Amino acid sequence: MNNRLRLVLGLSINALLPMCGFAQAAPSDADYIKLATSAAPPSLAAGAAVVRVDMAAKQMKPLRAGTNGITCSVIPDGSNAPFCGDPNAWTWFTSMGSGLAKPANTAPGVGYMAAGGMHYETPSGDIVMDKAANTKEVKEPPHWMLMWPVDPAASGLPTRPNPAGVYVMFAGTPWAHLMIYQDPAKLESK
Repeated sequence: MNNRLRLVLGLSINALLPMCGFAQAAPSDADYIKLATSAAPPSLAAGAAVVRVDMAAKQMKPLRAGTNGITCSVIPDGSNAPFCGDPNAWTWFTSMGSGLAKPANTAPGVGYMAAGGMHYETPSGDIVMDKAANTKEVKEPPHWMLMWPVDPAASGLPTRPNPAGVYVMFAGTPWAHLMIYQDPAKLESK
């Protein structure tokens, strides 16, 4: 299993703070729920289930039941970026974190990251799944995602962030998915 996959499933435990060498306490359930649900449009966040991923215990702890099929959490990769997804996107997310060779979802899913996230980028601008000596962390703006294996050759879509705001992340892997730079917090359902 590659490093990125290990990190995605594990809980960052809010990592160790360099300040004074002390560990920061994990956020309260209420604070975690507030952070996790900030990923989705408000109309979906209100009824979303929330799950805390615990790296140390290698488990997912439900914090709040949902009413609309959306599940939210905080990505345990050190970025602590909030993520919400419909059932298929949640299956994609947990598949990656479980170290599966490919996503287990059998239909496209929609995921939300209104606070943005991060990716690893090589000097040539390629986006890769694992941190390496030649990669750098790049902040992603607020976006939503289509969690389905989009083929850039067949679709004509780019494989790098660009001014149009849409690209295929992790192209050429089973984890390829469509990134759409549009703030989920500003989406309105009518």
